[in-house]
Amino acid sequence: MKSLIARGAVVIGTALATAGGAMAAETQIPLPDVTVTAPGPASTPPYMRDPSKAFGRNQEGGRNRVEEDKFARVPCTVTRISAVAGTCLQGYRLGGLGDPYRACDLQLDVTMFETAQISVEADVQIFDPYKVTATGSSAAQCSIRGYRDFDADDFQDINQVTRRGTNFRNLVGAGDDKSIEFDVDGHHCKAVRHTGPRWQKGYIYIGHISICRKDAAQVQAEDIAYVFNTLRIRTYDPDGNLRGADANSAPVVPLPSNPNVEVRPR
Repeated sequence: MKSLIARGAVVIGTALATAGGAMAAETQIPLPDVTVTAPGPASTPPYMRDPSKAFGRNQEGGRNRVEEDKFARVPCTVTRISAVAGTCLQGYRLGGLGDPYRACDLQLDVTMFETAQISVEADVQIFDPYKVTATGSSAAQCSIRGYRDFDADDFQDINQVTRRGTNFRNLVGAGDDKSIEFDVDGHHCKAVRHTGPRWQKGYIYIGHISICRKDAAQVQAEDIAYVFNTLRIRTYDPDGNLRGADANSAPVVPLPSNPNVEVRPR
């Protein structure tokens, strides 16, 4: 009798184990494929990636990156770059290199505007070489320094538009003036880096522009000409400046007398 009970227990146990295994096999949920992507270098400004190139890319010694979410929206009469019917952002004040007893008063500003065909974002790093403050005139060695190795990495980080860009191609230009083509959300764009008048070892200003078509066309030459004719750059800095804005208050030098200087293609 005991033997039959033992055999029955073994059979039932085996059946339960087999049924449990079958249920487990039937109810097992496959694990989804998981892909982990480490953050790319695009989130870091190029001048902070390679210490050996840091000075060349950022000789002013301050944070010279356009960061729209950190900039204040102000009237376009306040910023040093503007466009009719545009949106203007006042950016960082940069600590420039120059006379050790007087800091160079450099400024980074942004403007954005659009038409039926294109959308545009432009920025400028700029200083007023004839600014006079309570401590005297601007340092003789102040300037916005160029960087002749400015390349696709730099273009990809000039503003919020290029940071969304893909397929950067056709980098062209000589010296500090360059351009590159790229795409954003299926639309063709072009980014341009342009320089202002020469000053000491650099320039009075250096600007960047991103232009994107709203249709399927490539950015046209007339689009670029329209943007350059629309943008205005003010070399005169009214903040704390004892020198007036009129032309007669500045030395006779190769600088446009009009404080609203029209940017021209080079």
